[in-house]
Amino acid sequence: MQKISPLRSSIEAFNKFKALRANKTDKTQNAEKAAQTNPFGITFKGTVIQMDVFEKTENSTKATSPSLKERLQNTGKLLASAWVGTINKFSSLKTNAIAFGNKLKDNTIAFGKKLQEIGNTKVEFDVFKYNVSRLQNQPVSELKSMLSNELQGVSNE
Repeated sequence: MQKISPLRSSIEAFNKFKALRANKTDKTQNAEKAAQTNPFGITFKGTVIQMDVFEKTENSTKATSPSLKERLQNTGKLLASAWVGTINKFSSLKTNAIAFGNKLKDNTIAFGKKLQEIGNTKVEFDVFKYNVSRLQNQPVSELKSMLSNELQGVSNE
């Protein structure tokens, strides 16, 4: 019986994947070629769907360039569209500025509360006050008084 190394098995798996991928791309290319041969076809999951072609049945007697009235109407529509777009843009800018200001206000208030909370805390830097070697050398009466003082401080708070 032959042992299969992890490297050999991974190479075999890669080759199988590569072959499957090549078959899949061949199928998609064939579907694309079928769609290219039919100029009015659309492919949907490899199936060519026929499209209806609509032509304008009315003969156009007008010249290719639009009249002055049509150009003015088109210009008016363009200006109205630009005006509405500008109003929407300013409205969104105003909304965003208000939201930013409210967020800034809330963050400032939260920061002030946190700063006040930090200012109210009592910080002691007496590192050597409860050093074990120092406490071992003190008499028991002093240790009792220290403990009673600490307990009174805790009960007062």
